[in-house]
Amino acid sequence: MNRIPCRSSGRLPVAAAVVFVAMLLVSPGMGRAQPADASAKLTARLDRAVGQTIDLVELTSGRRMVRPVLEGVTRQRGSATAIRVLVDPAAPPQTVQLSTVSRIIIDREVVFDAGPRGGAARPGSSRARDGGGRAAAASAARMRAHGIEPWPVRSAAEHAAEVADLQAFVARVRQDFPGLEEVSTHEFIFVTDIPAAEVAGVVASLDRMHDMLCDLYDIPAGEPVWLGKCLVIAFRREEDFLALMKRLMAAVPAGVHGVCNQTPGGRVVVAGHKGADQLSFEHMLVHETSHGFNHRWVSGVKLPNWLNEGIAEWIAQQVVPACRQVPAKEARALAVMQSTGSVGEGFFSATHINRDQYGIASGLVRFMAGRDRRRFKQFVRGVKEGMTVEESLTEAFNVSLDELLAMYAASLGLPRLAR
Repeated sequence: MNRIPCRSSGRLPVAAAVVFVAMLLVSPGMGRAQPADASAKLTARLDRAVGQTIDLVELTSGRRMVRPVLEGVTRQRGSATAIRVLVDPAAPPQTVQLSTVSRIIIDREVVFDAGPRGGAARPGSSRARDGGGRAAAASAARMRAHGIEPWPVRSAAEHAAEVADLQAFVARVRQDFPGLEEVSTHEFIFVTDIPAAEVAGVVASLDRMHDMLCDLYDIPAGEPVWLGKCLVIAFRREEDFLALMKRLMAAVPAGVHGVCNQTPGGRVVVAGHKGADQLSFEHMLVHETSHGFNHRWVSGVKLPNWLNEGIAEWIAQQVVPACRQVPAKEARALAVMQSTGSVGEGFFSATHINRDQYGIASGLVRFMAGRDRRRFKQFVRGVKEGMTVEESLTEAFNVSLDELLAMYAASLGLPRLAR
């Protein structure tokens, strides 16, 4: 459970285990659509999706059109030969010949896959995806060696069933809070009583956070991360947020702006309230939702709290740079490190780091990712695959924790930093 305060100068979150009793778990499964009577089936499926935002159109060149709007289908003799897609609302629609398409995904289902075409592997091409499949298999083998199970691959039907369960849950919540309205994007179900003009930017920030973490972790754009979708419930008033928590949680959070609930089955639900500051609200939702993203990446293994909070603060600062919470926390943390020569007792092992350590966590994550994003991704992946922090750090960066702290201290102009 992760929480951040309502205001940039407010209290940092206090640990509390919370469980959404209304959450339903979906059984794991696998599946992928295999075309039969390919031309007629594809044409019919494309026709049903006209006017909708679809997952992905991947070209044989390797270009990936992520979350385009399918505006039309061109036919010859009754069969689809091209599609018209709107990728950028500021630009006109594009007509794409199906002969140049390698894959189309709609509602998490692969409705068209041209298969291997030979030649060199291009990013996103069938051969590149085969390489990604081999990498995933190797990752799964490493996890099982540590007694860890990777998240199961879900079928399109299972994703759809999860979205239906989430919408049923939202319907029950709206019985108690009839003022809630739903705004759905490709990745999120956003439910709120906040005026639309005040949440449009927040929803866009969640999509940016999602895409930035996909880029950081080398998740191909358009591939599913969430189980179904991520549900976000945002209230205008703190009293309504707390009332919902009292109905649905085993423990009521005190003095927090938002919470992220992650079930063992992979469902992610974020809830919070707007508070007095729009930027703090936007920062909070990005921060909390990034916890859910990290929960969904690779496996259900929990990241150590300093790393989880550090990533959440770091990514929220990038997505909402006008919010000055993180720089303020890092300045306060630097003053503490200068006076103590330490990152604080239990920083690397604490279940929940303390107030002054949030700035250390974000600064350390920023330092590591800034040195080498590829190695940082490898480090985080290693932890998610079951390695200890020390093991994964040595594997990815070829340094120990003490050596990392020495490097970080030098970057801050400090003579040393002890654990």
